[in-house]
Amino acid sequence: MKRKRFTNLFGFTLVLSCIFLFGMSLITPYSAYGAKKPRVINIGLIGDYSGPYAPLVGVTRPGTVDAWQYINGELGGVNGVKVKPLLRDMSGKISLGLSMYNEVINTKPKPTFIDIYITPLSEALRERYVEDNTVGFHAGAVVSLYPKANAYAVYPLYPEQVGVVLNWIRKNWKKKRNPRVGIITWDTSYGRAILIDEFYKYLKKIGVDLVETQLFGIRDVDVMAQLMKLRSKKVDFLVTNTAAGGPLTIKKGCKGMGWNVPLINSAGSDWGTVNLSPGLFDGDILFMHTKSFDEKKDKSIKTVMKYYKRNKRTVKEKSIFYFIAWQNALIEHKVMSDIVNKYGWKGLTTKNIKRALNRLKNFAPLKGLTKITYSDDRRTPRVGRVYTIKGTKIMPQTDFMQVPDMRPVKYR
Repeated sequence: MKRKRFTNLFGFTLVLSCIFLFGMSLITPYSAYGAKKPRVINIGLIGDYSGPYAPLVGVTRPGTVDAWQYINGELGGVNGVKVKPLLRDMSGKISLGLSMYNEVINTKPKPTFIDIYITPLSEALRERYVEDNTVGFHAGAVVSLYPKANAYAVYPLYPEQVGVVLNWIRKNWKKKRNPRVGIITWDTSYGRAILIDEFYKYLKKIGVDLVETQLFGIRDVDVMAQLMKLRSKKVDFLVTNTAAGGPLTIKKGCKGMGWNVPLINSAGSDWGTVNLSPGLFDGDILFMHTKSFDEKKDKSIKTVMKYYKRNKRTVKEKSIFYFIAWQNALIEHKVMSDIVNKYGWKGLTTKNIKRALNRLKNFAPLKGLTKITYSDDRRTPRVGRVYTIKGTKIMPQTDFMQVPDMRPVKYR
């Protein structure tokens, strides 16, 4: 009888122990690397290296290779462990990008971060990061970031970028009337990212009149009809949120009409676009949240260019996305190193990574390439500069400035 009671008690205790351990597994943060020092750390990067975004976004591939070469070599990786970027080309095809994500996220050890710069793809994956217990870096579109989950932006929201440029124009405007602007942008989640109420309200606040909005397809090569409507409204500036072929199509159309009107853009009019037709974009204005390739005496640019030249990069690799790849790698390196130093390898969890990112304030990769601040409620960087284009050079017109907060009210 005593033996039977003992057996029952042992069984009951075993069941309770299993329930307890299972419960603890649900609340204890999971680290893909366990308590021991891993052999390698994986970082996922899915980009468009051969599709419509490739002239800009494609440069994240060499930028990522060069940045981790610098970190693994000169900085010793993350506490002596080298980081391996898992590079995938989704060619601008969302279905292919989703398939590649499923492959990358199931790599062992599971990637600590996933870098994705294509807005429609990042929009589709925002909620998956929670399910898969990882952190994603995305483009600056509301649909990619909110409602907040595990995603952070690599630059300010698109309307915040364009808003800084328009505010700068307004402050330097000499005429008595308000400047008139017309929007011509892609009919995609990226192109439409500036078409939000907060942007419209900001224009009214600073005294800029939006008189017309026209959309076109990402693969359209003729926008004459849209430009004719905008010209009839006598706009002083065109505004777009496109990259590579988008600005090129707009400016070719303007030239064909004999219409010399400046084009305002987010970072989509950087070197990757300008080098498609040098001289065509002279006088155009854009926003970038990093320093410029053309600031050759800057220390952060010198460090980047050492690897750019060492690995024989060409003019085709000149894009802000080359800098963004460095920026992301250096943020990831800092966050992971700080966590491992404080908690050991078992502490490298998504919960701790998010906590560290949310406390990042004025982090300056390479001591000045840009300035990055995140918080739990606002998942985007806060500063940037206004630039103008001359030939193939992009030169700053301002120092780093705070961007307006254009998060929709429901996400503040």
